[in-house]
Amino acid sequence: MRPALTLLLWVVLVGGLAVYMNQRTAVQNAPHIDLHTAGGQFAMEVTTTFPLEPDPFALRNGENDDAQALVVRVNGRDVLRRTERVEAGLPIRVESISGLTQGENEVYVEANPPLDMAGKSQAVRVRVLQDASVIADKSLWSDQGNKIAAAFGVRVETPHPKERDAHGH
Repeated sequence: MRPALTLLLWVVLVGGLAVYMNQRTAVQNAPHIDLHTAGGQFAMEVTTTFPLEPDPFALRNGENDDAQALVVRVNGRDVLRRTERVEAGLPIRVESISGLTQGENEVYVEANPPLDMAGKSQAVRVRVLQDASVIADKSLWSDQGNKIAAAFGVRVETPHPKERDAHGH
């Protein structure tokens, strides 16, 4: 009786899956999204309330696979990566950031505090600048003893040309 019940269960499960796979409609391709690169010169400043240290628990797969102290990504592309110790309060500035598009963009930050600061909450301040004007200023906080790993959105608008007065100035 048990082998017959097991066989019946397999037939129902595998048969149901086969019927589902044969009857479902073909998956349509996602619509093409036309991304326009944002105009202007972009920069970023990252300032931490704690000294940055490489992650002591990071897995290393090869010779050039160093543990990261700080990683910043914009739309999935690395724009800043530090493997050495950086003192607290010193702004780290990245000039000429590429990859930002008009509309919504994502900035991901991962920062590792030292182990001796495990009982304290920490923060990272990230400023995104477009043509020397701040377009985003975000502070990211950690839970006590955890590294900071967070993402936030940055909206980039097209710069408007300066309006002229009645005299053309």
